[in-house]
Formats: sequence, C-alpha cells, structure tokens
Amino acid sequence: MSVRIPAPELSDASASAAVPTEPAREVSRARRAAFLALLRVELDEAWASEALDAALARVAPAGAAEQMDADRRLATEVVLGTLRWRGKLDAQIREQTGREVAALDPVARTALRMSLYQIAFLTRAPAFAVVHDAVELVKQSSATTGASGLVNAVLREILRKRGLDEDRLSPARRILKKPVPPPPVKRARRKVSAPLTPPRAEPATIADRAAELSHPAWMLSHWARALGEARATCIAAVNNLPAPTFLWLNPLRADPQVTRAALEAAGLTLKPVAGLDAGYEVADGSLSAVSALLASGAAYAQDAGSQRVARWLGVQPGQRALDMCAAPGGKTAQLAAQMHNEGSITALDAHAHRVAAMERNLARLGVQIARCYTADAAAETLVSTADHRRSRKKLPFSLFPDSFDAVLVDAPCSGTGTLRRHPEIKWRLTLRKLAEFAGIQSKLLWNAARVVRPGGTILYAVCSLEAREGEEVARAFLKHHRHFEIAPPPDAGDALTCEGFLRLWPDQDGTDGFFAARLRRRPA
Repeated sequence: MSVRIPAPELSDASASAAVPTEPAREVSRARRAAFLALLRVELDEAWASEALDAALARVAPAGAAEQMDADRRLATEVVLGTLRWRGKLDAQIREQTGREVAALDPVARTALRMSLYQIAFLTRAPAFAVVHDAVELVKQSSATTGASGLVNAVLREILRKRGLDEDRLSPARRILKKPVPPPPVKRARRKVSAPLTPPRAEPATIADRAAELSHPAWMLSHWARALGEARATCIAAVNNLPAPTFLWLNPLRADPQVTRAALEAAGLTLKPVAGLDAGYEVADGSLSAVSALLASGAAYAQDAGSQRVARWLGVQPGQRALDMCAAPGGKTAQLAAQMHNEGSITALDAHAHRVAAMERNLARLGVQIARCYTADAAAETLVSTADHRRSRKKLPFSLFPDSFDAVLVDAPCSGTGTLRRHPEIKWRLTLRKLAEFAGIQSKLLWNAARVVRPGGTILYAVCSLEAREGEEVARAFLKHHRHFEIAPPPDAGDALTCEGFLRLWPDQDGTDGFFAARLRRRPA
C-alpha cells in the first residue's frame, strides 16, 4: 500500500494559512536522547542501556535535576518500549508504506518506530509534538532526500486513521476540529435465507502471530517446540512488559535494615523477596530519589534471579573462590558479602576496560578480598601445567589445578531470559548464534573443572531459557566428568528441576530467566 498524502486540514502548509501560527519549538530532550540511543542500537548494535546513558549525557540540560529525571524516564520508556514492540510497529509501517522496513533509510526507520510507539502506547504524549520532533530529527540526521517528508506523511496518515482525541491535538489545530454529526441509521431489510457456513480457516501457528507478539517468528516456533504454544505465548507476552526493579542491600557497607529504612524514608516502597535476606523488589518509587544510597554502595540494583544465583554457590568465609566471568562485579560482591570479606576471590574478565570498571565497582561496594585480572576464561592456556609450588615462572596469567574451593561460571549466553530488560537481543539473535554460545560455555565449564579442588563446588549459570545452553551443556559435562555429581543447594525451593538442576522463569518466578547447575567434585 502506498502512503496517502495527508488530508488538507493536517497539512503543514494548509494549516499554517488557516490557523494561528504556533511558536517554533525545540525538539524535546527526551525524544532526542531516545532517538540517538535507538539509532546506535540499530546501526552499531550497542546495548540499549549504555546507548541511552551516553545519549542522555549528550543532551543533558543545564537546568534542574527534576527535569533531567523526567527526561530520563520518558527516554527510557520510549527506547525500551520501541524495542519491545518493534515487530508490531514494523508491521504497521509495512502496511502503511507498502515497503519492507529494512529498505527504509535507517534514520527514518528509527523515527517512525519510536513515534508510532508513542502514539500507540503513551496516551499522554501530544500527537503534534511527536510528529514535529520526528520530522525535525530526521531533517537534522538523514542525508536521504525525502526522508523527512516520508516520516511526516506516514505519521499524519496514521493519526488521521486513528482519529485523535481533542486533548492530543495541537491547541491551534483544535480550532478547526468541528463536531461531525453521526450518519443516519438505515434500517436494514430483513431477508430470510439459508444460513451460510463460513469457510474453515487453517489454524494459525504461533509463527503467524510474530507481529502481534512482537518476537521473531523463528524464536516463537523454537519455544513452541520446546515448551508448547501456550507457554511460548505466555513467555512472549511477559517479555513485552517492563521488568521489575530489584535491590540488593549490601551488608559490606551498612546494616541492610538501616539501609531499608533509609530507602523507605526517601519514598520507595520495598517488598521482600522470598529466599533472599537482603533482596527487595521496588513496588513503588523512583531510584533517582535514592541516588546517594546507590552511589555509596549501600544498595545495588540487581535482578532477584542474579542474587539467587550468587547465593546458590554456597561460599563460606575463609575459602578461595573464583568468578570466571565476573564483570561488572555484582555477583562477586555478593560472594564477598557471604564470605564476610574473609578469604580470597579471583575475578576474571576477557576485556581490560570491563576489568577496570569492575575494580571501581567492587571498591564502591566495599569488597576487600577480590583481585581482578584480564583473562579469557575459555582459553586453553588458562590453566597452567606447571607445578605452582615449585615453579616461579611469571606467566601473563594462569590458574593452577585444584586451587579453588568454589567456582562461579556465570557464562556468556544468548540472554533470552533477560528480554524484558534487553529487548534488543531478540532482534539480533539467530539459531546459529545459539549453537556458538554452547561451545564457549562448555570450554568455560571444563576449565572450571580443572581448577576446583576435590570436595569443591562449581555453579554453572546462564541467563537463558534455552536447553542447549543449560541442561544440555551440564549433561554433556557430567557425561565426561564422572568425578563430578549434581549437588543442589538446600534453599533451591521451586527452582529445583526433576534432574536436580535449577530453573527460574520470567513468567512464573517474576525474575529474569536463569538456568543453573550446582556441581560438586567428589573427594579424592
């Protein structure tokens, strides 16, 4: 379908001649930040949260903190909402333009998506402001001839079809809106005829609902084969909801009950999380009101599922622990808290800049027993073959066999358990990438087996819903490592599966989705 030219009363040229001239307005800071972030996600495959932080810093106002907080909330809603509902938004763009969305100019594509999201989902967003800002952003950012005109035409035609309410029209154009009397009702003649049997339609598969559920068709089909269509539909629906906010109250900085009182005094409503002594869900309130407590390290924003994973390892004071994929350090800090800052933690990450950021984060959180190193935990050379009690050879970095009492393998994965927080993942992931992750995860787990001492424990975890990254990796490991056994934590609760593994589901547990396997090396 081709784009219809807007009706005369909505045309900029016609309206300017017929209504009082509205003063020129700047593009909203929140929409500019959202646009810049979404463009980076689209073109550079950046993480939405990091791109949004950078964009907000770029457009930060010189004014009051309250305004910046409001801008952050709106920009965050627009960015995450646009990414969650991208499939549905793209279907509407295709219907309106008659063109594949991927063929559109990236700048125009981004502006259309975020504007359609605001029109459809944010009822308080003034429609005239949404269209104005989208057109201006495209004019300023696109070198494609006619891109801004296309965006203007598509959005105005969609608004015309939707029939906006009075309160969402520009005040100046509201003058032109006249009540339209309803058409006369014609009484239909009654005609007696044999009832017609409607043709039987083929039952739609879940893949046919890809636009409605705003997930890739292959992903929905993949989940339906593994879990059934009803469960796959439920998970997809939950993924399109905002993720809850959880806090860990850090005992290394202050008594958690003192911190809780301070948070509630600042306006937060906290709900305890079952099974977590220092874990709370933020039922109401904004984290911006407690920024000082977050900056001090007394409270740390972290999903309750992540908190449970760190707890499941079961470290004790005085032990030697290894966190193989540690950055940004949230789970490392929880291990240190469980150890009462007694013993030692070796924390690894493959990227030097992430290690530097982790060191700063751990210092802020009051961790005193962790040492951070840049190392690829999946590398074949990670574990030294030299006898470290005799050899003083200085290697760039190596671990030694049988060195640790406890090892946490929080492995890189597809992230399908975190789609509420990172909706951009579902538009990048492919079945081939799933297979690649499983190979890396196996290497990490095999290296962990070499460095844990007899009687020691490994916790393998991924924030994924995929069996090929969870159960299948753990089963293959146990098949080749007969000296290891499954050792579920005593506080596993409903997360315990029939095999003795651990599973958290976003649609059932309310946390991010996780798989974990607690494995114990049998004593020699």
